Amino acid sequence: MKPWVFISILALMAILVAGCTTVPVPSQGQGQVPPTGTLTTGPVVTLPVTSVVDVLVMQKDSVYSTVDVVFGGGNGQVLVSSCNVVFTRSDGTSETRQLKPEKGATVTLQGTKGTDHVEVSVTMKDGKTYKIIDQQVPYRTRG
Repeated sequence: MKPWVFISILALMAILVAGCTTVPVPSQGQGQVPPTGTLTTGPVVTLPVTSVVDVLVMQKDSVYSTVDVVFGGGNGQVLVSSCNVVFTRSDGTSETRQLKPEKGATVTLQGTKGTDHVEVSVTMKDGKTYKIIDQQVPYRTRG
């Protein structure tokens, strides 16, 4: 491979990766709670290995349009005081539900036939809140 091709590819990769960072969400105690209840996604936080918790957002049911959010546990499970799920439907309505920080705990949310939006935040026992999931949940037809 010619050197200029390699350098060009390397420069292009550096440009694509530049600016990709994780922004921590300020805790509620600091008075800067990020806006919730919108259909657009935002930044999320990757927790340290010792604090990791696993929350799964399942695919929307193709018949009933329901979405299950499941707490999967993890190394940081004992550090979580609460887990908050904000679900915004494509029609603009939203609901907030508490997900117990217990392995296997599930909340089922009623979605729409459009693309809905789910945000999951965990509050740790030290009072800090982190948004760990912010994603859209599209409606999928059967077949």
